[in-house]
Amino acid sequence: MEQADTLLKLYGTGDPTQVMRKVSTGPLTFYYSQDGLRRLTWNGTELVRALAWPIRDENWGTYPARIIAEAIDDSDGFTAHLTFEVGDGRLICDLRVRALDTGDVFADLVMTPKGGPFSTNRAGFTVLHPIKGIAGAPLHVSHADGISQETTFPKHIQPNQPVKDIAGLQYGLDGQSVKIDFEGEVFEMEDQRNWSDASFKTYCVPLVYPFTYDITEPTRQSIRMRFSGDAVPVKPESERSALRVEASRSKALDIGLAVETGWLPKSSAALDASYILLRTSPGAPDFPDLAAFARDFPATDLEIVLPDDMLVEDGLRDVAGAITAAGLSPTRVIALRDSYLGSYQPAGPWPEGPAPNDMLEAVRSAFPQAAVGGGMLTNFTEVNRCRPDTAGCDYITHGLTPLVHAGDDMSVLETLETLPQIFASTAALAKGLPYRLGLASIGMRSNPYGAAVAENPTQVRRTMARIDPRHRALFGAAYAVGVLAATEGSKVEALCLGAPAGPFGLVYNQSDYPQAGYDGTDRTVFPLYHVVRAACSMTGHPRVSLNGLPEGIAGYGAELDGTFCFMLANVTDRARRVALGNAAETLCLDVETFDAATTSAEWLDTATHSKSTDAELRPFSVAFLRTEQSSR
Repeated sequence: MEQADTLLKLYGTGDPTQVMRKVSTGPLTFYYSQDGLRRLTWNGTELVRALAWPIRDENWGTYPARIIAEAIDDSDGFTAHLTFEVGDGRLICDLRVRALDTGDVFADLVMTPKGGPFSTNRAGFTVLHPIKGIAGAPLHVSHADGISQETTFPKHIQPNQPVKDIAGLQYGLDGQSVKIDFEGEVFEMEDQRNWSDASFKTYCVPLVYPFTYDITEPTRQSIRMRFSGDAVPVKPESERSALRVEASRSKALDIGLAVETGWLPKSSAALDASYILLRTSPGAPDFPDLAAFARDFPATDLEIVLPDDMLVEDGLRDVAGAITAAGLSPTRVIALRDSYLGSYQPAGPWPEGPAPNDMLEAVRSAFPQAAVGGGMLTNFTEVNRCRPDTAGCDYITHGLTPLVHAGDDMSVLETLETLPQIFASTAALAKGLPYRLGLASIGMRSNPYGAAVAENPTQVRRTMARIDPRHRALFGAAYAVGVLAATEGSKVEALCLGAPAGPFGLVYNQSDYPQAGYDGTDRTVFPLYHVVRAACSMTGHPRVSLNGLPEGIAGYGAELDGTFCFMLANVTDRARRVALGNAAETLCLDVETFDAATTSAEWLDTATHSKSTDAELRPFSVAFLRTEQSSR
């Protein structure tokens, strides 16, 4: 019972964490699970982020696999034989993986449909390549016709496929290299940083092929990897450096709350947010309630979604009239047609009718007192594919979610590695315009890549799910600090980490989906609430840089009236220790303090801080710290 309660506090669900087996055979190491191999390293250098075998449904969600049989043999290297089914047994998959201490990895997959054709958007092997040290590095490509090509991994995030018709790849890092050969299907590569994944992805089938497609007969794919390179001398472990808190030239971010239909709280806990990010459509029946809520905040950023069958001018006029009637004066406005909540390949085809850039003048005419936004209401992917006209707009925006391709904890946390590259790429597109993120959440607000977001009635870790249980847990709070930390040095000036209520709410409200650990208890706020509250208190103050943090620790803070106030989050599942240098008043949000923190919206004010020169951070805990001077 105690273990189940701990899991709920950490992850918001009793769904077991992914079990991964660490494998070492000679200089080759990796993690094995029934979903794939992760972080394949040779002599300590990660060269392949993952080898996986997902089966996608018609909405690009990943089919859950039911394991029929699994056999593992590590007497000579490592061998795994896995048989699983997806789609209620309509596709049977037989997988064999073998890894040797010579650096050879072999993987074979046979997919057999049962009871007729099996429909899928993608099925088979996927290879992920890391981005650290790899982005911009040389890449040797072999094509199916025998022609070889010397190119590079994209340094800046590329909207289309940088490499197509792949039969083989070869690249290296730090004197280590890997050669990968593909058989049985046509493969191509995409820049997964578009979706915040910390990888480049080689996959099948090419996106120019029609999808959804059918598997009608047994289909086999094979992958061969060969790792090589001499052992690298082990560097002596350096002495641990203390945290250095230093003033920077930037300001702490504006923190907003996202609201739309159904996201207003039944009960409220006060948050001094800088603005409301209000999304609405013409004729929305609850707009007066949304507007009344927004009036209590200093500013309103308005997102308008117009029906495709409505004239742009008519739709904008309707919303502008409702705004005036509600006594609301938006500071910023962005408007898109409903079809542009979807995603399209850079070469199209694109929806008929006005594109976002075509609507800028009409938005400015309807809302003459407001700044006009360019960009998208979904992910950076869509901004990168449909780039805003910077001459016609006043700021750039998009949202974030880590659940597009994977839902496991490791993949979600890896996306924090990619965010600085997304922010830099967007800033390059913005050409000096202000950059304001929309909702940056674990759950997916809408699905640009399919008909709908995935249902998640049992509250498990799932790709493309709107409601993610980790949002309500310590994991969600730590992840949010990671997002804030990733904005350091970027042009991002504002973002939303949650909503007053609904699937991204910061405050508990009873809902039609289970909220384990909160339903039937006296817990009223989620851990994320306290992170957002602390970030709101920093808005407009000089931001501080947190240097000397150990790996796995993310930090965000500001200088408030001569005091350095900052948050440190452990974004790993292992305990971490941070040397603070100078003594700091510390309050930890972790498994031990979870009950007190979630039963009081005023916990940050009423809980007792301890004074220490070290911060002991349990998995996914957040420490709130105050110190009078920087640590040097």
